Amino acid sequence: MIKTLLIVLLCGLPMPGSANGTTKNYCNDQANKKEFEDLLRKNPTDTGVIRLFAMRQGLCEMIGKQQIPLATGIDLWAAERQKILLERTKKNLNRLTKKAL
Repeated sequence: MIKTLLIVLLCGLPMPGSANGTTKNYCNDQANKKEFEDLLRKNPTDTGVIRLFAMRQGLCEMIGKQQIPLATGIDLWAAERQKILLERTKKNLNRLTKKAL
């Protein structure tokens, strides 16, 4: 049950993107940062949450230091998020399939 809830939470977390030609930098969004910190605090052993938290921290630092462009950070974030969601979906499908047998 908790894994299902985390999937929903991960799907609900804002993903950087474009609106009207402008790209939002979630690194500067304090509410988004707090949401991640709360999620990590509530799920300190969830490797998916830990990976996303660490990736956010690292990408934001690199973007802030202008080591990588914002667009690169957005692309890397989106790829990792999708990878984690796919892993969880496969794991849940395997679990449900085993239950059905």
